[in-house]
Amino acid sequence: MAAMVNKYFGGELPEAAAAGEAEARIAAGLEQAARLADERMCALDFQGGLVAVFDFIKQVNGYVTEQEPWQVAKADDAASRARLATILYTAAESLRGIAVLLNPVMPAACAKLWESLGAEPHLGPLDRQRVQDAGRWGQLPAGVRITKGEVLFPRLPEPKEDA
Repeated sequence: MAAMVNKYFGGELPEAAAAGEAEARIAAGLEQAARLADERMCALDFQGGLVAVFDFIKQVNGYVTEQEPWQVAKADDAASRARLATILYTAAESLRGIAVLLNPVMPAACAKLWESLGAEPHLGPLDRQRVQDAGRWGQLPAGVRITKGEVLFPRLPEPKEDA
């Protein structure tokens, strides 16, 4: 996401154009994940809270796969550029929510994500963000400077089969 924001929008998060059903589902998914994570963590059901967050992460991964921003970027017209802006904004705003939701259990990785999203100057320090407020869509303002950081969650190598 950061690489595409840098390449196509000069490193500044674009404003989302008209959001469609797919984006509405993501926004609703974040709201639900934040509500469930907060409820379950307050009940000391930490696993249940994490399941809610990781279900949302799967939903976002599916969104990006379905929307194919790498294909949308190949078209050189205003409608495609607007669509790409919406996809990238949706991905970044989702990552903002994920950073807040996972911060209690993965503070180092989430701090790096928060920094690469350029969120702190606009939203304040990550440790001041409340889980119960993470589901409010649209907090990350357009125009923030997105930077490409290190890979936070590298893929694990496939296990080698014994010969």
